[in-house]
Amino acid sequence: MASKKKQSSSLSLSFKNGRFGILYSIFWKKTRAKIGTCILLFFFVLLIVGPFLYPYSPYAISGAKNQPPSLAHVFGTDYQGKDVLSQVIYGAYPSLLAGIVSALGGTILGLLLGVIAGYFSKVEGAISAASDVVITFPAIPLLVMIGMLYPQIDQLLILALILILWPVAARAIRSQVLSVKNRPYVEAAKASGMGDWEIIRKIIIPEVTAIAFAWFVLSVATAIIILVALEFLGVGSPDVVSWGSIFYWAQQFAFYSGDWWWVLAPGISITLVTAAFAMIGFSLEEAMNPRLIR
Repeated sequence: MASKKKQSSSLSLSFKNGRFGILYSIFWKKTRAKIGTCILLFFFVLLIVGPFLYPYSPYAISGAKNQPPSLAHVFGTDYQGKDVLSQVIYGAYPSLLAGIVSALGGTILGLLLGVIAGYFSKVEGAISAASDVVITFPAIPLLVMIGMLYPQIDQLLILALILILWPVAARAIRSQVLSVKNRPYVEAAKASGMGDWEIIRKIIIPEVTAIAFAWFVLSVATAIIILVALEFLGVGSPDVVSWGSIFYWAQQFAFYSGDWWWVLAPGISITLVTAAFAMIGFSLEEAMNPRLIR
């Protein structure tokens, strides 16, 4: 029993004194990091328990058409009499899921290519050139074209967004790898006979994981904004309830009839969620690079 307590205390001490423990302590001292975390926790809890607590279905007519906010319908109803708040609650799932999947895919791809470009100088030029092409390519027209050609296949849109998001993460990770690979402990690993891929797996990737996670968090906000904007333009299936599809139908009816409540709830939700991801992402960046602190 005593040995287990000793092992537990040593693990806790090693975390506090380790790289991630130090980053966590710096990160959690920032007010905007706490605010962003609380906002995300609120929306994730709402996403889980909201459908069970709120009585209306987003697809069912539950009241009169174009009704302003009331006790029965907190954010009013749309042009068909569907409850707006229920649409916002249910619409959070596809919007957040698509944003997180796109950002995760882009970050993983950027991590792999950034590590390869930073460690192997022979392919650095080719990967850097590819990232320059992707960054300068007009992404929004490409996504609109894909969405119009294949409106029922949302996976293609997410895949295209992954291919658009990776270069920024790859550049940041490549710069970090260029710094790490010349450090004494990497040179010592090479001298001991450790191969390149083993060094990448055991040393380089753990060193850049924190910065990759920061870029992932920032990319979620970017992905959500892009996806909502595309759905607002009519890309994808407007029959699936999401934050973007709410805006799509609102611009068909609410903007002309003055039904301000129809866009209030999704607008606030998108603003809060993207701002929360941005606050957490920037706080992580500052925790890893104190020179960014103003």
